[in-house]
Amino acid sequence: MKILDCTLRDGGYYTNWDFDSKLVNDYLKLIKFLPIDIVEVGYRGNKKKESYLGEFYYLTKNNLKNIKSKIGKNKKLSVMVDTKDWKSPIELKKNLNDCRKVVDLIRFAVNPKKLDSLERFLKAIEKMGFTIAINIMYSHLLLKNDNLIKSILKFKKYFNIIYIVDSYGTLISNDVKRIMEKIRFLDSEISIGFHAHNNLEMALSNSIEAMDNKIDYLDSTFTGMGRGAGNLRTELLLTFLNLKKKSLKIKNFNNIGHVVDQFEKMKLKEKWGTSLPYMISGSTESPQSEAMQLIKSKRYNMTDIVSYLNKKDQVRFQIKKRLNLKKKTILIVGGGDSVKNKINYIYEYLQNNPNIFIIFSSSRNLNLFHKIKTNNRSAICITGNEITKINKSLLKKGKFIINESIDDKTILPKILNNFFKLRKNKIDKKINNSPLAISLAAAHEMSAKYVYLIGFDGFENNNKINDYSLFNENQNIFNFYKSKQYNI
Repeated sequence: MKILDCTLRDGGYYTNWDFDSKLVNDYLKLIKFLPIDIVEVGYRGNKKKESYLGEFYYLTKNNLKNIKSKIGKNKKLSVMVDTKDWKSPIELKKNLNDCRKVVDLIRFAVNPKKLDSLERFLKAIEKMGFTIAINIMYSHLLLKNDNLIKSILKFKKYFNIIYIVDSYGTLISNDVKRIMEKIRFLDSEISIGFHAHNNLEMALSNSIEAMDNKIDYLDSTFTGMGRGAGNLRTELLLTFLNLKKKSLKIKNFNNIGHVVDQFEKMKLKEKWGTSLPYMISGSTESPQSEAMQLIKSKRYNMTDIVSYLNKKDQVRFQIKKRLNLKKKTILIVGGGDSVKNKINYIYEYLQNNPNIFIIFSSSRNLNLFHKIKTNNRSAICITGNEITKINKSLLKKGKFIINESIDDKTILPKILNNFFKLRKNKIDKKINNSPLAISLAAAHEMSAKYVYLIGFDGFENNNKINDYSLFNENQNIFNFYKSKQYNI
């Protein structure tokens, strides 16, 4: 059995594929002396993507060569490819040319229900000298449908390894055994790998079952860092093997601890690992990215997230009122500390410009404006559990803006007399329920000629990882309006 550590690839979902250089160097140096056979360091992605992703998504030849030199000649180097990044197999083939003698393994993430283009991509690179693996996501589907396995194995002349990926982390040991048996019944010679997710904390037991059934490849990550609830922990796997396999003796657990400690500090901020939302997300077969987004956005508490993922207590609100306002100039107020620091200047500005309409994208600075008591009319954007943070007296007096389509996670009061629904929010549905997206959509609906923003402070360097997702979301929203050449 070969161990593949994919910390930098799967963990990149939490860091936007950017990692501290010291951490990376310590990690690679450690790998060199551990019984890890393959290191997957990220994606070979298309640099033409609109949104920025970090260096471990766009792995250059020089970066890969540098990594290779640090892990030693005895270790294999792997990258993952997402076919959605590439317009054609030819484009991908050209991109992979420069790393032919550096990268050993190319892995494709594959939805078993969407195999239409897979053969073309596999055929394009089969003779480039790479070992090729296909990672079958949503492998629980293989339990019920042998035809899916047969469809995948039709392409076996183009790949070397088939990976069972427990995408929702809900397989149990017997499931793993049955899937392996089904694959081997259809092809007794194909190499099989297993990639565990840990939603129900079954990653280790499922991996042990895979090992007992002679798995050929097994994935893990340090501290289990990976998408959603994360993966089998590398340090746990090595401890288990060190205990159970007499041939495997690890002498440098202290060095492992040094690297684990660095990842654990990151984990405190990013909060990967098993939690109730990820348990529910896995059991309801909800996308892990959805649960991640809800948790990282900080707009929803645990109850809101769990209720939404369970699809319970759904309420359909009938709000007919529209923002029938025309405003030339609008000030959008975010939740940053700069508002508090500059409140006196803001007050003076608003006194001199009483016709400016204020939109609060966050309730965080509401009290500051009520204290200065300007004559400017205003409205508050509501999403998530924002309504619970607003003073009850203001609920009766204020004007509230909600999205055109109200998601099931948004909390609203029983009385909605002063709530106004947008006509259209044209931005991508993945982010159109962002307070900033709602604010700008409202400004556009009000035919604003000038829009000013305050309280969108970015993030501090020492808190980069924790706040980057929100920063990136806001930047994507700004980019959208810029690309459409809206006058706001």
